[in-house]
Amino acid sequence: MFHFATDAAQEIEVVSTIDPAVQGSDDDKARYLRTRDESLLQTEGATRFVVRALTPPQREAAEVAAGVYKRSELGRQLWLGQPDDPTERARWQHKLPEDEREALASYQAYLSRVFVEMVRVALVEIDDQPASDMIDRIKPEAHRLQVISELVQHIQRISLLGISGK
Repeated sequence: MFHFATDAAQEIEVVSTIDPAVQGSDDDKARYLRTRDESLLQTEGATRFVVRALTPPQREAAEVAAGVYKRSELGRQLWLGQPDDPTERARWQHKLPEDEREALASYQAYLSRVFVEMVRVALVEIDDQPASDMIDRIKPEAHRLQVISELVQHIQRISLLGISGK
């Protein structure tokens, strides 16, 4: 049986686990990001985001806009091979030669640009208002980056697996 790409008209409503109004354990928040099961969390008063699935051409366009053909392949390989443990990763990165650190940083910047492009195309609404540039106004910056990262997780899941996420 063939599997077909999801329809870009598919939309879901999500919350961000970084939102101060979202309450739950770290494990429940992590599980929510994998399952989108909002019953794991207390979300009263949380900001609501509506995102839509991206078609394969839309995902490719986001990568092209972010510079896929200019990204550092060395940086990509280093990024794929870095340790999972944050302390171990920090020590590993500290020991890298300067050119490898620059390549890794360049690739991480590329990934950030891809995430921003994906959210720019897939984010439909924030709290029942057209999204426009509202995502850029989330403060502090660390929260904005976390929201973008979480939205990308949801966008990728519905784009690849559909609404059910399975």
